[in-house]
Amino acid sequence: MRKVYAAELRDSWPAWLGVSLAFVITNLSFVNSALVLRSGWAAVAAGKIDMMDSADFTLTPVSNFVFSGIVGLTVIATSTSMVVDSRRGSLARLGVAGAAPGQIVSSIMTQLVAVSVLSALIANIIAAATLDPFLHFLTVGVESGLVLEQPAPVYDVGVMVLANAVCIGVALLGGYGQARRAATIPPVEALRQAVAAPGERMTVLRWIGATLCVLVLVALFAGIFVMMQFRTSETVSTLMQMALAALLVFTVLVAMVAPLLIGPLARGWTALVPFRGPTWQIARKNVYVRGSRFSRSVVPIVFTIALMLGLLSLGPTIFATSAASGFEGGPITLDKAGMGAFLSLLGPALAIALAGGVGNLFMMSKQRDAELALFGITGATPTQRRVLPILEAIILTVTATIPAVLALALMLTYLYISFTGAGLVAVLSVPLSAWVVGVGATGLIMVAATFLPTLSALRLPEPRVVARLAAE
Repeated sequence: MRKVYAAELRDSWPAWLGVSLAFVITNLSFVNSALVLRSGWAAVAAGKIDMMDSADFTLTPVSNFVFSGIVGLTVIATSTSMVVDSRRGSLARLGVAGAAPGQIVSSIMTQLVAVSVLSALIANIIAAATLDPFLHFLTVGVESGLVLEQPAPVYDVGVMVLANAVCIGVALLGGYGQARRAATIPPVEALRQAVAAPGERMTVLRWIGATLCVLVLVALFAGIFVMMQFRTSETVSTLMQMALAALLVFTVLVAMVAPLLIGPLARGWTALVPFRGPTWQIARKNVYVRGSRFSRSVVPIVFTIALMLGLLSLGPTIFATSAASGFEGGPITLDKAGMGAFLSLLGPALAIALAGGVGNLFMMSKQRDAELALFGITGATPTQRRVLPILEAIILTVTATIPAVLALALMLTYLYISFTGAGLVAVLSVPLSAWVVGVGATGLIMVAATFLPTLSALRLPEPRVVARLAAE
């Protein structure tokens, strides 16, 4: 079976390529945070940095673990399941050729391990090369005038391997269920069902996850009133991080209920668009008829837009609240309240989400090529075939923007209640730049990831494109 596993891995690399991007960035976030934490504690132990001034090297990495873990768990599991679904044709042929269900599962898990290990190695090289510059950024990025000595970089191989192991474990957990489902297709049904994956349903695990998310949100809001009883100079900073956590947990809740939410949401808002042109009608029906693949494509985009909106609204809200509350030098004593500080806190999670969104769209490019070729065979003009993927990206972006805006609203509500409870004059601010960058820039990236991969196939004869997909 080793030859079969090797052949499957070789043939599946285009599908795994997009997922590998999310794997690399997730590993990079975890390894970088682990090395910063290791270097920070070494500097504190050596007396080079005072414990009270070491938050950027001892506390922020922990926050990065939490935020990156929340996003990474969801994005990697979603992307892995999409890859398994896209490989159902190959898995079906294995079953018809006589492979046992356990062998099919082993083939998928072997691919997961190989891709995960390779991604981890790439991430480790990048993390090691960028550790010293990143520590320098954290040192000179303090905007209150506080002078810090840069910790010496500590390259702990054991810490790096442990971070890699966590990501590999997430990948295996995310893919195992999909592998088991793919392996249970009866051989007689396999080829007939190979191309279209079954619709995604609300499983017991999804209901449990959604319930936990609701409980965590309730606990976060309840924590406001608890913290008001024990105020310290760090209360506002803590509440800010809890507000960001509320945004992320709500987005995870959206991911948990995606089978119930995303499809009806897309059908609902696209039905309200008064335009009835054939290209638009084909685009809207073609997008949400994909079912589970569509909802899985939307989830990373929801994370991306929500994180961008939250990131670009947090700073203006803090400074507007500070000005209204009479603080000239910033709210309470925030040493780092600029964009650099927020990027160091949310940047890794944002990168994971963006990589997942782009990777999922790239992974579906061959199926999209075949669909466009079929439209050409049935009479679609070249212009219509070029416009269809652009409209698809727009539908994905708008569908993702709706729950992302709800996540932003939840974060702002949390900030308003907590700042008011802390005795500040809460002023919420969502600048125009947040919408331009959060929604507009994300939409352009999604358009590029959807449209550009189709250009080469559009230049080929339609039957050849369809035959190429059928051969796979």
